[in-house]
Amino acid sequence: MKVLPRRRGAVLVNSALGVALLGGAALAYTTLDSGTSKAATGSKVRTATVAKGTVQATVSGSGTLFSPSDAGQDFTTGGRLTSVKVAVGDAVKKGQVLATVDTAAVQQQVDQAQAALNTAEANLAKAEAGETVTTTVPGTSGSNRTGGTGGAGASGAGASSTPQPTTTTTVKVDQAQVASAQQQVDNAETTLANAKDALAGTTLTATTDGTVASISGKVGENVSGTGSSGGSSSSGGTSSGAKTSTGGGASSTTPAGFIVLTNPSGMEVTANFSELDSLKLKKGQPATVTLNAQSDTKLQATVLSVSSLPSSSTNGAVQYGATLRIGSDTSALRTGLSATISVTTGSADNALSVPTAALQGTGATRTATVVHDDGSTERVQVTVGIEGDSTVQVTEGLTEGEKVELTSTTAGTGNGFPSGQFPGAGGAAGGLGGASGGFGGGTRGGGGGTR
Repeated sequence: MKVLPRRRGAVLVNSALGVALLGGAALAYTTLDSGTSKAATGSKVRTATVAKGTVQATVSGSGTLFSPSDAGQDFTTGGRLTSVKVAVGDAVKKGQVLATVDTAAVQQQVDQAQAALNTAEANLAKAEAGETVTTTVPGTSGSNRTGGTGGAGASGAGASSTPQPTTTTTVKVDQAQVASAQQQVDNAETTLANAKDALAGTTLTATTDGTVASISGKVGENVSGTGSSGGSSSSGGTSSGAKTSTGGGASSTTPAGFIVLTNPSGMEVTANFSELDSLKLKKGQPATVTLNAQSDTKLQATVLSVSSLPSSSTNGAVQYGATLRIGSDTSALRTGLSATISVTTGSADNALSVPTAALQGTGATRTATVVHDDGSTERVQVTVGIEGDSTVQVTEGLTEGEKVELTSTTAGTGNGFPSGQFPGAGGAAGGLGGASGGFGGGTRGGGGGTR
């Protein structure tokens, strides 16, 4: 029973300590916050000067380089490879022989087609000559009478002569037979022409200038053919297999073929842009291409076309493709190099401009805070033109030399402390919690005493 007064005393002490801590914390917060407010009030406002310069707006995309003249070379006629006349790395000219396949089977087809044509032409000549028909017409009898006074001499002179037959020779041409023979000649000529094309297709020739990038076979191996020479004597098919574009060139792949020729001249680049940026792209806009493997290499380019169909869609992010022609020297470049593309979608020279952070709002009309020499401020409406990457063109509302306030880019808490609370607040809270714990302990002890 004598323990109860001591526990009550502990409760009173803990309570007093808690009140003291709360009072000290409140006093510290009031003092510190008051000082911060004064410091904030006296802080210097960040400003920028309205000046003339170039405002440039750009959009960025990523893509790969390719050459429109890159081409895969394929045999028109397949067969056993008999020769390969070039090696990887060789520079070749258009029309140069690259490789050949065995001609024996195809030559036999040519010989057979020629023989069939000869026979068809002979049949046509015979049909056109027609058939000779001889017709004999019997002669007709008649008398030759001479008038007179009568007498032996007169009677002998009037005797009748013997009739003679008439023979007629004609040529009969069957036009239906001629037409049929002519059709056979036409068919034989077509067969022979195809056989000769197939024979020419056993020799693979370069369809363009370039450098041999790859060869997909060795002598003695069988290679396939395209099956059609396209009516050309170039003796080789071109397999572009290479450029897969989406109405403007969104992407490209490496050319495919028995022999692949690459040509770095006249290179282009296919790039993908976000759907928002793609709406700003137009044919003829200038661009800069930066190689990812050589960041110090900058190539000048021009937009050739923009696809109206999406090139990809990932997790709801839609992209559209564009094709750009590179105007810089590309002789040392390779097909397939990855690059970052920056397209200039708008530019204004000698234009009034301010930093983007000086304006508030969206659209063509915005607001800015003008800071006068005496420190006073004025809110004004501003009409903007081109929105550049870091500056905005001002067409109305501001004059050159004026100072405008820049919007703070960091969010404050109002008390000036980075963490949003005064130093030691956590310690005070901890101490307060300790006091509460002590208070609770006293209570529990008191309860025990009560029990």
